[in-house]
Amino acid sequence: MNPSSRARPRNKTEACGEPETPSPKTEKQEPADSLPAGEEATSRRDFLTRAGHAVAGACALSAVVGGVRVAVPDFEEGLPQRFPLGRPSDFKMNTLTWLQDRDLFVIRNEDGMGAFSCRCTHLGCMVRRTADGFVCPCHGAEYGPLGEVISGPARRPLPWYRLWLERDGRLWVDLDETLDDAGPTPVVLPQGDEA
Repeated sequence: MNPSSRARPRNKTEACGEPETPSPKTEKQEPADSLPAGEEATSRRDFLTRAGHAVAGACALSAVVGGVRVAVPDFEEGLPQRFPLGRPSDFKMNTLTWLQDRDLFVIRNEDGMGAFSCRCTHLGCMVRRTADGFVCPCHGAEYGPLGEVISGPARRPLPWYRLWLERDGRLWVDLDETLDDAGPTPVVLPQGDEA
């Protein structure tokens, strides 16, 4: 007889030669941690799938929020802003003065005086002065010495604002009134203030 053809005993009692006795039918007992009727236990695979989807959804949401944040400038336009810059003699000839608290550059040269923004027109980052003009450190926009766009992503030049001289001799600027032409504009200076 072939050893592989021997029948294997099905249980311990059959192996001992005792006849198999039918076991009494018992009621199916539910485990102590069973779920309420109608609910199924979540398998480990289902749990990990759902957790993976939740993590992917959270990543997608944070990417969308980050994208919206980048697209919105980080500065707000306020109320009409007219204020004095000081006397023309406060600004030396052939210089560019940065008024950090007002986000302005004031230039004075042979052509006159002018004031323009130091905020990039792409997303409002503060531009930095270079040997050739200005550069935006956020996204690399380059501007010429008078704020004209050299390379993007900015498409508009740095805005220039209207200047005027009041009777008391102080130079004023209006940040709500931009000029179409870039560059210093002639400002009539009082006598003795040509320095």
